[in-house]
Amino acid sequence: MDESVWRTWKPYAVIAALAIGGIWWWNSQSSFAALKDGPYNCTAVFVNADGKYEVLVDASGNRMYADATVDNGNLIALSADSAMSSADLAQLTIKPKGDSHFTATDDPAMHSYNAIACDFAG
Repeated sequence: MDESVWRTWKPYAVIAALAIGGIWWWNSQSSFAALKDGPYNCTAVFVNADGKYEVLVDASGNRMYADATVDNGNLIALSADSAMSSADLAQLTIKPKGDSHFTATDDPAMHSYNAIACDFAG
C-alpha cells in the first residue's frame, strides 16, 4: 500500500512544481511581467541583430548614464543631462525583459537599434 501511494503522488508533485515554476517565470521573467515600481539605473546601448548590448560612449570614451522611474508598471521619468518631457516619454518604445529590466528607444526597429537599457535599482 505504501508503495502505491509513493507512485501516485510523484506525478502530482512534478506537475505542482512545474506549475509553480511557470507562474514564477510568467510573473517575473517573461516580457509580459509588469515592471517593478521605483528607480532604475540606465546606460546607453546599441542592441545588435543578435539582441546583444554594446555599450555606447561619448566622444571622450565615457559611458552615457541616465536615471529612470517606473510607477504602476509605466515609465514616468527618464533623465540624463536633462529630463524628458511626458510627450517625449510617450513616444518611446519600451521593451521589458522580466520585471526588473527594460530598454527604451525611439527607434522601433526589430533589430539593431540605439536604446537606453535600464535595471531596477530599488
